[in-house]
Amino acid sequence: MRLPGLDVPRESRLLVFIGLVDAIGTGLYIAGFAVFFTRSAGLSATEVGVGLTVGNACGLVALTPIGMLADRIGPRAASILLHLWRAAGFAAFAFVGDFVGFLVVSCVVGIPTRAIDPVSQMYVDRHIGEDLRVRVMSVMRVVYNIGFSVGGLLTTVILVVGTRPAFLVIVLGNAATFLLAGILLARVPLLADDPPDRRTARGWPRSLRQGRYLVVTGLNAVLVLNTTVLTLGIPLWIATRTDAPPAVVGPLMVLNTVLVVLLQVRLSRGTDTREGGVRALRRAALAFAGCVLVLALSGLVNSVGAVIAAVVATVLLTFGELWHFAGRLSVSYALAPRERQGEYLSVFWLGSAAALMVGPVLITVGVVDRGAFGWLGLAAVFVATGLAIGPAVAAAARQLAAEQPEAEVVRGAA
Repeated sequence: MRLPGLDVPRESRLLVFIGLVDAIGTGLYIAGFAVFFTRSAGLSATEVGVGLTVGNACGLVALTPIGMLADRIGPRAASILLHLWRAAGFAAFAFVGDFVGFLVVSCVVGIPTRAIDPVSQMYVDRHIGEDLRVRVMSVMRVVYNIGFSVGGLLTTVILVVGTRPAFLVIVLGNAATFLLAGILLARVPLLADDPPDRRTARGWPRSLRQGRYLVVTGLNAVLVLNTTVLTLGIPLWIATRTDAPPAVVGPLMVLNTVLVVLLQVRLSRGTDTREGGVRALRRAALAFAGCVLVLALSGLVNSVGAVIAAVVATVLLTFGELWHFAGRLSVSYALAPRERQGEYLSVFWLGSAAALMVGPVLITVGVVDRGAFGWLGLAAVFVATGLAIGPAVAAAARQLAAEQPEAEVVRGAA
């Protein structure tokens, strides 16, 4: 049975299927990695946390250089390389038996795991073109959510079995999905692959020297905090500051997933231009502000009121999440020069990755621990971001248009 609204061009169906395969493996790993490393690999929870943090840091450092590599070798070669790299890395986790080995493999895995998002975004653009790229990415996000859920269910079965061979499926199964995805990517047609003249950047990445572009990435990073609000802020707030039963958290996460599956493509319509993307980001900022205002009020009412407030907040957050996804795609595409698309998209994702790293501290210490005033402060930040995003994007576009890239590049043969 086909979900309504998920029709994609025939040439994109294989790419969407690859996304499903990828997501099943990722869902399998996300749901089971903590148990695998502590019960099967014999690591402590602290060692797992430290290793994954170091691996993520390695991914951040390498993100922009790999984006520049994608500009150099083309999105197909870069995407296949990153998928095969991840396959080898996750397979190596099966042989980890101490902290040092885990740390090394975490760094190896962290680099392609971070780099794959902007390279995949570049791949979709070169696959389907400007008019349909946001729609195809939106369909793929729906499929990712379905795949994550399937992977999570498979992990439940593995945890019930509870044997060492079963635990190995968590990492080896993930490796197998990346291997299959990498092989299938070679068959997805592209409108364009390598840069036409094989130019290569000289010196420091140009994107990191454009202050107005970095302002846009910073504003987008503020909006990325919605992810931490959903996964950490709402559960902690419900459990510690409201009369709502903690058991309501699970259904709220399901509600979020269902709304993403049903509405992502629909709410992405009209966002295929820069102006449409800015409108979507404004709506997202307002929806996030509304969400956290409702959360602030939820601590002042009885249990029934708190549950209703939590549901309303989750719906507002999810609508904001849907607009934010489509809007940031459109804006990041619009502000990325064609010959440096991998570099610029990687820097844009760098801001998002940094927000996800600092988000847990900001939301717990800066918001939840401050009570209702913490949520009110975050609401003000979201509103200010929504007001600033339009002028910031326009200023970045003007700066990019004024640049003379010919003066900053040199032929690869030189």
